[in-house]
Amino acid sequence: MTLLVTSIAPDSLEELNRRAEQAWAGGTEAVEVRIDTFSGDPAELAAYLRAHKDRTWIVTCRSADEGGHFRGNTMERISLLMSVARGTDAYVDFELADWRRSSNIRQKVRLASAKTGASGHRLILSAHDFNDVSPNLTELAEEMHDASGAAGGKIAYRAGRICDSFDALDLMHRHARNLSAIAMGEDGLWTRVLAKKLGGFATYCSLEAASATAPGQITLGDMIHRYRWSAIDSSTRVFGVIGDPVAHSMSPLLFNRWFADAGINAVYLPLSVSGEGDCLRRFLDGCRDRPWLDIGGFSVTIPHKTAALHWVGDRADHMAGGIDALNTLSFRAGETEGFNTDCYAGVSSVAGALGVTRCDLVDVSVDVLGTGGAARALLYGLSMCGCKVTVYGRSRDKTHRLGDQFGVSPAAWEDRAQRIGDVLVNCTSVGMWPDVEASPMPADSLAGCRLVFDLIYNPLETRLLKDAAAAGAETLNGLDMFVRQAAMQFMLWTSASPNTRYAPDLITREIERQISTQP
Repeated sequence: MTLLVTSIAPDSLEELNRRAEQAWAGGTEAVEVRIDTFSGDPAELAAYLRAHKDRTWIVTCRSADEGGHFRGNTMERISLLMSVARGTDAYVDFELADWRRSSNIRQKVRLASAKTGASGHRLILSAHDFNDVSPNLTELAEEMHDASGAAGGKIAYRAGRICDSFDALDLMHRHARNLSAIAMGEDGLWTRVLAKKLGGFATYCSLEAASATAPGQITLGDMIHRYRWSAIDSSTRVFGVIGDPVAHSMSPLLFNRWFADAGINAVYLPLSVSGEGDCLRRFLDGCRDRPWLDIGGFSVTIPHKTAALHWVGDRADHMAGGIDALNTLSFRAGETEGFNTDCYAGVSSVAGALGVTRCDLVDVSVDVLGTGGAARALLYGLSMCGCKVTVYGRSRDKTHRLGDQFGVSPAAWEDRAQRIGDVLVNCTSVGMWPDVEASPMPADSLAGCRLVFDLIYNPLETRLLKDAAAAGAETLNGLDMFVRQAAMQFMLWTSASPNTRYAPDLITREIERQISTQP
């Protein structure tokens, strides 16, 4: 069983008790007590742990060299560990680098981690690198596995890119229950969630983001509720959104709720894949080459929609090929396919906001801002419906290429205030959180516009939509399109229809929660 561990770095016994009770009530399976921050009496802490031996504890006194706060020498640290942990039956986390130094050190650490009234030890050997990926991860894992008396090992390193995290996943796949392998930082988030699928020894989380004891730690609440920790097992299929950035994506909240509703054994994760270099190709190749990850599919967002189409090649559907961008990848029976659900969703949103069918969009004049993947999907769909479309882009060459490709009128970005369409669609990121006061259009250019559709949904009402409403136009944010395209992705992956009725309220509450917790 993979332990879900909440890390707590208390200053006092009162703080430990308060925060540990929060963690137990929140569903944690173990609590790691970081005694390198503790300023109280070690004897009182030891008595507290002995009084709560029915719970699973990990006692850690992390050295400053490996990301902790203890500034004393090795023997002083061991002495503190022994005074707190001995006789409590708590796991003891100790650094492999110090474990190697002498037989005397190893003997004392074994005493600190010895089980009371039974043979064996509750020792976790650990190694941390906050700067880079160690070149000898496999050797470290094997050394921890072979160490006499060790119950498990923990390897944590800083992932510079998401492809660095494959090493951690590979280690847990090979060593299973004997090892926790963590790629720290946002790029390694999936190593923390998938530890349970791969049978890792433990994964570590925090009570709240502000109290994280390592980069990239997920909160206990998110691990339990958003990522459905209790439902994950070795058969769980893996889905996610790949993009840069993805930290504030609403997709994990929505898809994981839909998986739960449908009783589907799957988890959906935010996967930060850099747009630099060949990171996308390396990531997708790495997923395809590891069938044991059980990848089911990915939502694809900025800036990867065109590059992902090139990666999937002739296995993309006709619409994605026509748009030259996709937003959906499906991994099925060893084959990878690409789709575009943005097109249908975007056109349906426009038609719905105007109170007509898609067939009734003929001759409606539409101005589209932007030339990215989402814009391409709208240009393709609106032109197919017979709309009179003008596209405004910053790059003259790119804008004119799109004009030729989709049979629409190209226009310079500087001329957008002179727009003449009945409908304005913003496909840029201007006005997206946190730059919420920005707008891609001057307010006085919106008079006479019938509908302003902003694909942004965080915030729900952008500066553009506020200005449009003041000018008398109907307004529509990107939430409707987002839910429509997500529902189509869900059906492509699962052949099941999700419940979309509660989706807008679910996402709205989450956006409001995020806003309320901002400093």
